[in-house]
Amino acid sequence: MRLSDENLRGRTVIGADGRAVGEIAALFLDSDAWSVESLRVKLRKDVADQLGASRTMFHAGTVEIPIRLIQSVGDAVVLSVPVDGLREVLPGEGESASAH
Repeated sequence: MRLSDENLRGRTVIGADGRAVGEIAALFLDSDAWSVESLRVKLRKDVADQLGASRTMFHAGTVEIPIRLIQSVGDAVVLSVPVDGLREVLPGEGESASAH
């Protein structure tokens, strides 16, 4: 299946536990290998709060999910980890978190 940034953006992302995590906000490409490296996901409010992701009143929490954590892509993007498994990809203390 051939997919583009345009038709992936806004697609629902679902954890391995069946919970909706959020929606795709952006794709990050490796220009040397010409492959998708990771996805930026705009988190649902409840998921951002559960994970402790940084968010403000005007900017939803986001997380960058590496391709290795994606199980399948179809009508939705299904992760190979449950929602709580995303804690490992949240920026830690001292790392810069993007608020876009």
